[in-house]
Amino acid sequence: MNPIAFAMTGLIFGLWLNAFALLGIGATPAKEGAVSPVKTVGAAGSLVAAITLVFMAVVLTVGQPFGAGEPINFLFAAIGGMYGLLWIGVFAVQWFELDGRPVGNLCLLMAILQVIQIIALATITGMATAHMWIVALVLATYIVLLLLFWGLFYGKVSAPLTGWWALVTVVGTAYLLFFGGGIFPTP
Repeated sequence: MNPIAFAMTGLIFGLWLNAFALLGIGATPAKEGAVSPVKTVGAAGSLVAAITLVFMAVVLTVGQPFGAGEPINFLFAAIGGMYGLLWIGVFAVQWFELDGRPVGNLCLLMAILQVIQIIALATITGMATAHMWIVALVLATYIVLLLLFWGLFYGKVSAPLTGWWALVTVVGTAYLLFFGGGIFPTP
């Protein structure tokens, strides 16, 4: 399986389950004293996203040490690794019921890095195809989500707004899964 398709599948799991939790769907314990569904979202969504994204980052760089490879592979390894590590933090916040504000602060840094990565994408590819423009747009939707998560962790943005935007990113991530992952030919 293409590592991008694998990673985007895991990322969709993380985005989807977190979106539903933020929208309040299945977000409360089934009965008094039951385990919080947030832990399940963390394990089945956030941790799955983390594992698959880190896997993608590793696969895209294995055998290409010291920069002896395609710049686009390294760019997507960096993007996948960055998000994989963030999702580990999100999982820890959910599973161990930690303060999410430091993870929110990481989201601010990542939003800046994502802007630079979009510039790198344009530089590397020349944005010569519709596919590259769509990929850049999908990456831009993640910037918005990162900013929303920062606001959510600091109580400045509502959970439903963040949840709805996470569903928007599911659509973009599905594009990356099916077209960036090589399942369908790119436009």
